[in-house]
Amino acid sequence: MRDDALPDLRTLQVATRRLRVLVVDDDPALIRSLRSTLQDEGHQVTTAEGGQAGIDAFREAQLGQEPFDVVLTDLGMPYVDGRQVVNCVRAASPYTPIILRTGWGQQVGTENEGLPQVDRLLGKPPRLHELRAALAEVTSESPSTD
Repeated sequence: MRDDALPDLRTLQVATRRLRVLVVDDDPALIRSLRSTLQDEGHQVTTAEGGQAGIDAFREAQLGQEPFDVVLTDLGMPYVDGRQVVNCVRAASPYTPIILRTGWGQQVGTENEGLPQVDRLLGKPPRLHELRAALAEVTSESPSTD
């Protein structure tokens, strides 16, 4: 087994701090699953069913001086999709980390010129170790130089 095939345990441990996470999706089952998983990991989770609800929750948190540490949004949602969520979050808070989840696979990032500026792309549903690693990566204040 190659060394680069193993998860970096230092990276996985960074996400142990409690994060304020906004989860945006149009699938209630996925919302429940992600909320449960993230809460079990010790994070404070706010969920929004659909893109507009996600944008509204993000703005409300910003106005209430309790911003989110990270936003996890689905890409494919009706009415207001993940691209619009990302654009609104970026406009309001350019440095808030965003993890985009999609069931369309990794090719979305390479084939779709309209893909918004995100910090990380994850498949749907994400595996726990992938979710931990993504949270650690996007919320890390000082990346390891090893």
